[in-house]
Amino acid sequence: MNSKRIGVVFLLQILGYFLLMFGIAVYYMAGTSAREIGIVENLIIAQSVNVIPLALVILVGCRKYRGEKIFRDTLGFRRIKISTALMTVLYAFLLMPLTTLANAISMIFVDNVVADLAGDILDVPFVVMFLIMAVFGPFCEEVVFRGAFFRGFRRSGNIFGAVLMSGLLFALMHMNLNQAAYALLLGIMMALLAEAADSTLAPLIVHIVFNGQSVCLMYLEDRLFPELMEEELAGFNNDPEELVLVIAVYLLLAVICTAIAFCVVTWIASNEGKQNFLRTIWASRKIKRERLWSVCLVIGVTLAVLYILFETVFSAMLL
Repeated sequence: MNSKRIGVVFLLQILGYFLLMFGIAVYYMAGTSAREIGIVENLIIAQSVNVIPLALVILVGCRKYRGEKIFRDTLGFRRIKISTALMTVLYAFLLMPLTTLANAISMIFVDNVVADLAGDILDVPFVVMFLIMAVFGPFCEEVVFRGAFFRGFRRSGNIFGAVLMSGLLFALMHMNLNQAAYALLLGIMMALLAEAADSTLAPLIVHIVFNGQSVCLMYLEDRLFPELMEEELAGFNNDPEELVLVIAVYLLLAVICTAIAFCVVTWIASNEGKQNFLRTIWASRKIKRERLWSVCLVIGVTLAVLYILFETVFSAMLL
């Protein structure tokens, strides 16, 4: 998987998203008898839009991949040590203040997308939603973004650029400012972890922990503190003063926890036999065997950015 193929996959993902939105609009315009598309169906279709373009590109280039074990060599699903897996869980929790900070900052401009969907999510049985959001979703996204995309960009020799590019595409894939804000940081940190562990399994663990704890907390809060959940669903917690307080608190936590996270990912790299991990990544930015950008990738990124800007402005006008 090279940068040109990655560009084709990403452009197909963005075009697929637009086609999906158009299809849903036509579906609802068909008449009042049209059944509402549920949250589970939406999530499955959305992940299909991510995975199908990659599968198509791999199938079209099957001659090139002949002799390779796709999951191990192309997508990077290699075994990791148990100690690495355990430290990866710690790494996931250390990143939570950073992503919470980015989420809070974005909420100054836009609503929290996941919170807006909480009512629909809680209508689905916990086990079903956990499997969809904490297992199926992370697996599909890691196959694409830390598997095919990061490892594909990495073949250029520019590991530093591969980390940034895979994080950027992961953020833009969410197609809204709120999720893109923390997905960018999380994508970069998970790409660092994929490089440290030399396996896509490590960021997959982080992704499962992230989404899993979010789903569990949502259902626990609804069960134990239903009044608080009702207030959140009603939007009572969007007070600017409260957001400023949250940002101030999590800014301090993010600085401390992210610094420790860098120590953890460095330990993981050493544990997996990679010395001078961060120094190697920084030095690699000077290596340019091939360009990371392609025409298709530029078009895909441009379309995604324009859509996010339009969606942000349009949402602000409705407030």
